[in-house]
Amino acid sequence: MTYKDRLCCWAIARLLPSQQWIIVARFRSRSDADGHFQFLRQTIPHVKFEVVFDRTGESHRLSALGHPSNPVTSAL
Repeated sequence: MTYKDRLCCWAIARLLPSQQWIIVARFRSRSDADGHFQFLRQTIPHVKFEVVFDRTGESHRLSALGHPSNPVTSAL
């Protein structure tokens, strides 16, 4: 993993109809992620989003039960 990839450890995950989570955006700070999360929640209210902390910077999907396919932990 490159240094640049390690800088963006906060992410926003979206729940897909297949009950999988997918990372839709990455941020350097929690406050940036929270701000974008608020925007997404207001503009797309019928879609479920979560702010997560991704230690690896590589995961793209999480299971709907909160068990990651890669080591990602929920920040909420």
